[in-house]
Formats: sequence, C-alpha cells, structure tokens
Amino acid sequence: MQKVSYMGDGSTTEFYFNFPFFENSNVVVTVNNEPATGYYIIGTSGGIDADIPYIGGKVVFEIAPTSIDCITIARQLPLERIVDYQPLSKIDPTTLNQDLNYLMEVIKDRKDELADLTTKYTEIADKESTDIILARISAIHEEIVDIDAKIQALGDIGTLQQRVTDLTTTVGGHTTSIGALDTTVGGHTTSINGLDTRTTGMIDYVIESQAPTAENNYTWYRKYKSGWVEQGGAISDILNGYSTKRFNLPVNMSDTKYCAFIVSCKAGDLYTPRVLNKSTTYVEFGYIVNSTQYGATWTVMGVCE
Repeated sequence: MQKVSYMGDGSTTEFYFNFPFFENSNVVVTVNNEPATGYYIIGTSGGIDADIPYIGGKVVFEIAPTSIDCITIARQLPLERIVDYQPLSKIDPTTLNQDLNYLMEVIKDRKDELADLTTKYTEIADKESTDIILARISAIHEEIVDIDAKIQALGDIGTLQQRVTDLTTTVGGHTTSIGALDTTVGGHTTSINGLDTRTTGMIDYVIESQAPTAENNYTWYRKYKSGWVEQGGAISDILNGYSTKRFNLPVNMSDTKYCAFIVSCKAGDLYTPRVLNKSTTYVEFGYIVNSTQYGATWTVMGVCE
C-alpha cells in the first residue's frame, strides 16, 4: 500500500503525497489511526489522456492538526473493474490504458501487502508450537523444583543477571550452558529463547545496549527483553536563537507513539523545546537557545521493532 505520514504542528494545513491515484475515493486520510474529517483533496493531474489521471496531490485540512496528531495519507484501490466494455463497441485507447493501469496498481498494492505480511509472520512461523513447548516444560518441571533452592542461593536478581552469561550448572549429570541459552535437563532439551512468550510480564531485563562514543555520534541505547527501548544522545555548539535538529535513532521504533524530549545540560537555557517530527527512524526537535555554545541531551523511550 502506498502511504505517507506526517506530524501536525498546529499551523500547517496542507500535506502532500506523491503516489498515483484514479479518483478521490482512492485516498484514505486518518489522524491518530482514526478516520479524518474536515478536509478535502486536490489532485495533481497527470495531463490530458494520461494513463493514470493523478500522479499525486495534497490533503487540505480546514483546521490545522495539532503537534500531537499523526496524519497518515494512504492509497486504497478496490479490487474491481472500473470499465465495462460492451460487445462491438469501439474501445478508446485512453480508457483501455487507464483500466489496465488500474488493475496493475491494484496488483502492486496487493504484492506489497503480501510482502509485509510475510515479513511480519516469518518469525512466528519459525517458532515451535505451543503444544511442544508445554510438553517440554512438563518434562523438566520436577528438575526445576529440585534446583529451586540452589537458584535462590545465587543471590539477588541483579547479581544473577551479571553472572548468567558465564554460568554453567550441572544438574542430574547433565551440563547446561545458560550463556548459550540451551538447557538439557533429564534428557529433554528446550530453548530458553522459545519460552520468552511464556514468561512475558514476569521479568524484564536488558538484552542489548550501546555506550556513547565518537564512532556512534555519542548515541546510546538500552533494549529490554519485552521490546521496550531507551535511547538518546548528546549535542553541543548550538547557535544562538531558534534552531531545529534531527537525530537518527540508533534503534528503530515500532511506531511513532513514543516519548521524546530534550533538555539543557550546560550553562545556558533551552526555551520552548518541542517535537517537530517523529518517525520510526528519527526524531526532530525545535527550540530556542540564549547562548552561542552549550550542551544538551535528547531521550526517546518506547517500543522498538
């Protein structure tokens, strides 16, 4: 599906798109994932006798969306014929071309949707079935009960998390490398990664992180097992007056419903900071400063891909 997204700013009323369409009903507009109201569409004509009538256009709102509104403009082509050719009637080349191009654009959209669906569910399709996982859990239940006291003796969870990568435990004559995330107990092998969906909500912990360095443009992040991510970075030598700054996210977000903010960290003040644009790969801020050089930090928190 062809689509484009914007963040409102309280003043902009016109939002452009560059995908082709055949009539205004092909263009679907939503605000915060809800059907939009109070707008009209102006298409950019493809010219006289064009194979596709409109090559793009713009959506014009009567009232400007606010800075917390996410506007999405998408193309939705019904899977249907647009021309009914009659027997023995003369076929106009322009009409025929538009009809065939309509069907081609429908096929392209369905191909894109199928590719997205395949990508989204590939990981799910590769996972073991719930029945197999439950059977393996049942098989090792008694062994888990027996070693529970030993796990408690390891100390608090913070200490356990630091040691878990290198920890090797022998239970019932079977050796288990917890760092490799594969456990053999009582002759049954199970993947701890495969049990993550069964332990959701019970415990969360950092599975990946990055410290700020010159090589990564002084960005950092902490990614958790649950999918939550905290990330950010630092900036310096900002010019006096109104400034805007776009930061590429070291970890892509799953959507734009994340928290983002920027604060001063040296001498000088940062006035009216606000988010101008958010996407899954970057965030853009606007702010006013009253000194020629000072530092600031930005932070984003939410769910990653």
